[in-house]
Amino acid sequence: MIAHTVRRPRSASSGEGGAAPSAAASPSAEGVTGDLAETGSSTPVGLLSGAAAALVAAGGYLVLRRRRASRG
Repeated sequence: MIAHTVRRPRSASSGEGGAAPSAAASPSAEGVTGDLAETGSSTPVGLLSGAAAALVAAGGYLVLRRRRASRG
């Protein structure tokens, strides 16, 4: 069994790195307007998985055809 060591980031109270950043320095606090970023939920998952399955089936067909041809 392998033991994993978890390293935690140092906080500002540890004396290194200076003061914690203020809320005014954050880009989200400056009144940014607009839509949220796309997360991929609008991708056509059914279409992509169908295309992948068709490619796998076509590859399997080609492999079987080649094996049968090499037998004689």
